[in-house]
Amino acid sequence: MDSKATTDSSLDDTLPVSRRNPLRLRFSDLLWLLAYPVYQIIGTLRHEGSHAIAAVLQGAKITEFVFWPTMRERGLYWGYVNFLEETNWLVLAAPYFMDLVTFVLFFVICMRIRFRRKWIWLNLIIIGMISPFVNSLYNYLGSKNSYNDVGRLFADLPRGIIHGYFILTLIFYVVGIWVTFRRAKSVFIQDSGQR
Repeated sequence: MDSKATTDSSLDDTLPVSRRNPLRLRFSDLLWLLAYPVYQIIGTLRHEGSHAIAAVLQGAKITEFVFWPTMRERGLYWGYVNFLEETNWLVLAAPYFMDLVTFVLFFVICMRIRFRRKWIWLNLIIIGMISPFVNSLYNYLGSKNSYNDVGRLFADLPRGIIHGYFILTLIFYVVGIWVTFRRAKSVFIQDSGQR
């Protein structure tokens, strides 16, 4: 290992929090990747919960609510909701509206609140900003599949409206995540070495 890199890393740990580079990854930061299954389940719960709430608000009765990966006749599903009554396109679109609401809420939290612990800030960004972005992007890119929510929206609504909504929100998500990380140095409270 390069001694200069070691010196730079250890020097970074001795600086006050306000002068450290918060984007520098440490091994402990990478350990959060092991929490991916938890992040996936939280995101799927938000997605399927949005479908369920919208369906119930339209008078449907939920018969099955699954928010963990499941093999079905058409392959792997991250989650699904089954209900009895007919509903309109708002039930299909609900997760993407919820993605936008969640993103805006967590963007405001991550921009307004100062944090003592980097791991709290990082988890709020992953759960509240990156997860909605990934959910919207994944489903928009998978819209060629007629069983996909967005694919079914294309059958119900004008294509230009759907493309416009997803392109604008995905750009908004990328810019918001970039701004949040760009401002990262100012979100940590200066203290005596706590992270």
